[in-house]
Amino acid sequence: MLEPKTMARSRTADHWANVSDEKLIDLELEIDNPESLAGLVREVPPNFADAHVEFKYDLTGVEMTEEFSCVHGHHRHKKGFVMNVDGTRFMVGWLCAKTIYNEDFDRYTADFDAAVIRREAILRVQVIKNAVMPFAAWVADLSKADCVKYFSKLRGSLNHKMEWVYDNLPALAALDEHVTKAKMPKHLCDEVTDVREECNKLMVETSAVVASLAGEAQKVAATIGAIRARSDGLIKRAEALLVKLGDVELFFQPACLAVICEHANKYDNPKRRRYQASMLSLACRGADKASVELPRDFKMPSRQPIESLRTAIANSA
Repeated sequence: MLEPKTMARSRTADHWANVSDEKLIDLELEIDNPESLAGLVREVPPNFADAHVEFKYDLTGVEMTEEFSCVHGHHRHKKGFVMNVDGTRFMVGWLCAKTIYNEDFDRYTADFDAAVIRREAILRVQVIKNAVMPFAAWVADLSKADCVKYFSKLRGSLNHKMEWVYDNLPALAALDEHVTKAKMPKHLCDEVTDVREECNKLMVETSAVVASLAGEAQKVAATIGAIRARSDGLIKRAEALLVKLGDVELFFQPACLAVICEHANKYDNPKRRRYQASMLSLACRGADKASVELPRDFKMPSRQPIESLRTAIANSA
């Protein structure tokens, strides 16, 4: 009997070591129906000793009407692997792998298994990378978005033209919603809120996560837990930022404007200023005239990049 152990092991190791990450990620290394493969032969090729493991299959415990046939003696089996030599494929059962190649099923496929592990690492990294890159582009666009500009503009207008509203809106927002009968914006006039600075911090952290995904896939995959945690941090930062930007729309809701007008007309200087709410606008009448309104084209950023990143984190576990 031909003893192909040294040659076959060497060729197998050389084969998978030379398969690039880009090619490996497109390969299906484990298969449920090896008999469906093109180029499959039923007899032992003359140069079978030079073959490498291409697929593994294991249908142990699965009910089959007919078991697979091994090229070496045509023994029936459910577990084995597909060998490939110069494009010719043939099936070898795990028992024949041990008796003919002097290796058991797991040891003989060590190099193949290493390729499987490498592919899994590449896929885990790719899943997050495919979501992080669009997220990074979304963050870059967000920093220049009209909604961020208008948040700052509305905040400044209230501070300079409707000082009572600016000074007292945080206190109104702190009241129980059962008291105000309306949800009030908590961040719009909060002194510590700076959406532009938060956008910048989100950009810096996102760039750090993008950088952590560069390099050899298996090394990156070794730190995938930390990358997932940092990506989760990006999601929390982004969501908190959207909540704050959402205060613009919340401010102009009829119920919110009604609460503002009620309290401002009661506790500001009613002889000098009267507040009046209209559809998506607030006006101050009297000696100090001013008005603010929601632009017709105001639009909140899409949440899709956030949700895609959240899904990617779950799928890369």
